[in-house]
Amino acid sequence: MKFTTTTGELQRVLAKVSGVVPTKSTMPILENLLFDLLNNTLTITATDLDISQTMFIEVKGSEDGRIAVPSKRLLDTIRSYGADDAVMFDIDTTTNKIGVKVGKGDFNLTGENAKEFPAVPPFQGKDEVTIETSLLKKIIYRTVFAVSTDELRPAMMGVLLQNKNKALRAASTDGHRLVRFTYKFAKELDFKSDIIIPAKALNLVNKSLESGIVKMSMNETHVRFEFDNTDLVARLIDETYPNYESVIPTENDKVLTVNREQMVTALRRVALYASATTHQVRLSMRKAGMIISAQDIDFGGEAKESVDAEYADDDLDIGFNSTYLVDILTHLDSEKIALRFSSPTRAGIVSPADEKTDEDVLMLVMPVRLNN
Repeated sequence: MKFTTTTGELQRVLAKVSGVVPTKSTMPILENLLFDLLNNTLTITATDLDISQTMFIEVKGSEDGRIAVPSKRLLDTIRSYGADDAVMFDIDTTTNKIGVKVGKGDFNLTGENAKEFPAVPPFQGKDEVTIETSLLKKIIYRTVFAVSTDELRPAMMGVLLQNKNKALRAASTDGHRLVRFTYKFAKELDFKSDIIIPAKALNLVNKSLESGIVKMSMNETHVRFEFDNTDLVARLIDETYPNYESVIPTENDKVLTVNREQMVTALRRVALYASATTHQVRLSMRKAGMIISAQDIDFGGEAKESVDAEYADDDLDIGFNSTYLVDILTHLDSEKIALRFSSPTRAGIVSPADEKTDEDVLMLVMPVRLNN
């Protein structure tokens, strides 16, 4: 098995597919990438058994073959070179010895028999959606940050996708914050069932997306993303997603409008003086504007900062975890945002002050009890 390519092209692909490789596994073969050379096309596959990603690159091939290659060592080697160096592979698929030559460097790795690498199961999609890369990246950016990492709540470790009357709705929550993003299409979408896509799969897709169109197909157990030179298949989370709509308040009638970047900047400064355990900050809404304050009772120190804002209701003080609040604000892109409240013990709702006609985004954050 012999082929030549450039370090830049190979590094670009290796960096993307290596994200699939598990950091810890009881199956050492999963720490490898499957190289499959046919004519001048090199197919590189990685899998953790739940997610499989395959990418294709054009090379100068002179001898076809298949072998499993150590992922980390190869990527680290290629990364140490510039983007324009030629890299030549000379592989003995009988002994699994891999020779790599870059410039004046010669490197020898030991691979594994390609037959030991788990085969990617064939995928037959039932439903299919075609979506712009820019929209898919926006959906992922808006939602994945709020996904739970608690393995005891597996349903919440992914993003829920729903077909809602010519609209695609994505939702995520970790119990402390919740995101609901809806994008309206001009025609009906061709999928029926709600699906939960693992956060890891969406992060890998986002890492590989560049431009153009993405074909997303799904069945009862898996979802597939096809774009550019990439094919990614992920096992869906087979759980019932919580009824997130039931926790979204409908009577948050106290509305504060504020410049998003100014609020984020003030929050980050004041949070430096918050408790390292609770990260609690106080938002004090007044007709004259908003005051953000924090106090570290254990180690001393306090801070407050006034922020220009529009508010016409009764005075209200409410506490939040500053980390969660900053996360939410930084995953919006509008100049001004509206924060809606009802009481210090009910969830706050954050959304753009000026909604777009084709999309709707709502972010919810739970309050924390204030230290009086």
